[in-house]
Amino acid sequence: MIWVRLIQLINLAFFCVYTLLFIRFGLEYIRANEQVGFVRFIKQYTEPLYRPFRGLLPVMSDPGGHPLVVSILAAMAAVAIVHLILRSLLRAISRPALIED
Repeated sequence: MIWVRLIQLINLAFFCVYTLLFIRFGLEYIRANEQVGFVRFIKQYTEPLYRPFRGLLPVMSDPGGHPLVVSILAAMAAVAIVHLILRSLLRAISRPALIED
């Protein structure tokens, strides 16, 4: 039972990370004012995840001229891969415990 709760906790943590990165993508898209506290908060907490991907892919724009920061999407994909691997490892570790119960 502890393994199930641990996996749920990890899923919740990664969901929060996905949400923060998605919000950052949206804020970049609308060119949000960086002086606003909420924007600074999002950038502060997503910067460690986004920094390795910054400049890796070009910033594109849609027909309206809004920037599409594809590097943020690449960071989200990398986080998703880590999430998948971690969840799979925990499930593999927990299976013997579930069989014994």
